[in-house]
Amino acid sequence: MHKVDHDIMPALDLRLTAENPDDLYEHAPCGYCSCLPDGTLVKLNQTLLGWLGYTRQELVARLTLSQLLTVGGRLHYEMHCAPLLLLQGQVREVSYSLRRHDGSTLPVLLNATLQRDADGQPLVVRMTLFDITDRRKYEQELLRAKAQAEAQREQLRAQNEQLTRINADLDSFVYTASHDLKQPVHNLAGLFEELQRSATFHDPAAANMMDMVQGAMQQILSTIEGLTAVVQQQRQPEPGPAEAVELLGLTEEIIRSLAQLPAHAEAEFALDFAAAPVVHMSRPGLHSVLTNLLSNALKYTEPGRRPRIAVSTALMEGKPVLSVQDNGRGLNLARHGGELFQLFRRFHPEVAGSGVGLYLVNRLVHQAGGRVEVASTVGQGTTFRLYLPR
Repeated sequence: MHKVDHDIMPALDLRLTAENPDDLYEHAPCGYCSCLPDGTLVKLNQTLLGWLGYTRQELVARLTLSQLLTVGGRLHYEMHCAPLLLLQGQVREVSYSLRRHDGSTLPVLLNATLQRDADGQPLVVRMTLFDITDRRKYEQELLRAKAQAEAQREQLRAQNEQLTRINADLDSFVYTASHDLKQPVHNLAGLFEELQRSATFHDPAAANMMDMVQGAMQQILSTIEGLTAVVQQQRQPEPGPAEAVELLGLTEEIIRSLAQLPAHAEAEFALDFAAAPVVHMSRPGLHSVLTNLLSNALKYTEPGRRPRIAVSTALMEGKPVLSVQDNGRGLNLARHGGELFQLFRRFHPEVAGSGVGLYLVNRLVHQAGGRVEVASTVGQGTTFRLYLPR
């Protein structure tokens, strides 16, 4: 037991022990009043009188408590509070508004107890009332903030619905346009091939111009195909269900499918999936991701250098990381890193392409719950790391 050190206690002012009970009642920090069972006011403290702006003579034995309440409060008191007092003998923390002498209102929190006489008959109701003006203002501010938040949420919902409709309309337009343009461009390419076969040009610059036209038409076809691929992918709001995908078989299948690319014949592929031979992701999504990364590695080879492409896995914090590394042309990430995954953004215009592949890679990996990181050095190569969910 700790010994009380009386030396450090402040001296007690004996005036604090001589409080006047009447003064405590009259000037308490809350309102006090007493009513007869019918509600007639018989006693009020000065604090409550000061709040309401009445004199004692204007209220005592002249008005009932319900007459000081607003219309709604009067109905609640007579229909709920008074019967509950008779039944239980008390009520706790009921919110009312009192009408002041000047017509304004005062929000209060009421507590009441019913006192009975020796025969058990109701004698007097004693009440305490607490001024909750600040609390009511705070509640009203909360309600206003809630209403504003709900209005903003409804506005955002309407805007999202509108954007969804606009995006759907744009998707339909792009898909229709790309589909309808594809056949005329193919027809134009066929006519151009026939022109090259049958026409004779005497201008020495004609051959170069023909190559330029052919390249432009090929670029148009590539862009149309890219648009179609993007719209088809975006029309699928959810990726396919995640499944266990065996990487070695899938990667070998994709490498065989890319045999038509010029660099494929001399490329060296190194596959190492020992750390994570199986990943969980939508198989079509993973197939698209690897196809785009491996085809890019073959297309963007460094001239005069034999392509070497390594596909491997590692574990980081128990999660698989799939890497695709090449020794190709590389990218200036300091200059182009922020644009790397933008739609139709291309960084090697001398190589045919649509600028869609990396956009799809990033989108599909994010849909699967992962992320993509890139490391690259110009003239040395690029590494894509796909951080996949567990």
